[in-house]
Amino acid sequence: MTALDRRGLLGSLVALAAAGTARAAAPEQAELEFIGVRDPQLGAQLAVADQFGLFREEGIKVGFRWMQSSGDVLTVMGSGAPVGVGGPLAQLVLASQSMPVKIIAGLADISDTQGLALGPGVKVEQPRDLEGKKLAFTQGNSTVLLLPKLAELHAFDHTKVQLVNMNPSEAVVAASKGDVHGLLSWQPFLHRLVTMGGTLLATGGMLYLGGTPQVLPEKDKLILAHACILANQNWIDARPNTLAALLRALIKADGIIATDRPRAMQAMQRVLRIEPEPLQVMAMANRYRVDISDQLVAAYKFTSDWAAGIRRIPAPQRPEDGIASGILASVAADRVSWRPAA
Repeated sequence: MTALDRRGLLGSLVALAAAGTARAAAPEQAELEFIGVRDPQLGAQLAVADQFGLFREEGIKVGFRWMQSSGDVLTVMGSGAPVGVGGPLAQLVLASQSMPVKIIAGLADISDTQGLALGPGVKVEQPRDLEGKKLAFTQGNSTVLLLPKLAELHAFDHTKVQLVNMNPSEAVVAASKGDVHGLLSWQPFLHRLVTMGGTLLATGGMLYLGGTPQVLPEKDKLILAHACILANQNWIDARPNTLAALLRALIKADGIIATDRPRAMQAMQRVLRIEPEPLQVMAMANRYRVDISDQLVAAYKFTSDWAAGIRRIPAPQRPEDGIASGILASVAADRVSWRPAA
């Protein structure tokens, strides 16, 4: 072995040792409070990691404050809570209010939990048949953007569809009674209308015409939505090992969801307190993976443009300013396929 080879081998061994040390570094704070949501779109890996002691395996104790929606998380993190779960909108709104919160990992592509369902007896052979119909929607939710995108792909006039603002539960009842022809909403409300005799017409990534599911190409998706882990910049700077331990536990939960779905579903049902049937529908619609991917970035841009368009934030924001990839890259570099431009 030449001197150059020996130096190269030594350098490799030092690098491996350093990587092992980084992985094994003790959490700066062994106990933390996490703001979660009782929803399989946002809380699946949290529930699985909690039930199977995966946080404890990584040397941390996580106490959950469970919220009913990501909107509640936004309020609590806006009051100073350091770590929670939510969508890109939560980060965008908090950042616009000078709260230094960033996305440190995606949890799931939840695009297919958002969609359009028709009420009982409403027939739509082609998307253009929506012209003249009345649809319920919920103000402030991006699901309404499904309609103009669908119109763009299938050449109809979405302005000829009447939109009626209702909360989701009210919309389900109205559609089931025929007061509106359908609803633009998310799970489990779409499922509730289907169980009342309605039909699913479209989700973010699927189109159902004549009962046949059609997978839409990535460029033609109707809605882009993602669940994420949010952390205050102070924690990213001062407690990276704690956040790294959190992400390692959630990656392990990914593995259980992928390889042992029955056990994972039991954990979700126990922690999230959702009945088995709607839980199954919602969980099957999600694509779970702890990562920072092009899909997450696309959902971020989609949400940013929409939020700026409705003046929820002053202007569109760059993913480079809202997504911090460093901690996940230190834990599992293969799960970071996007990094900020230099």
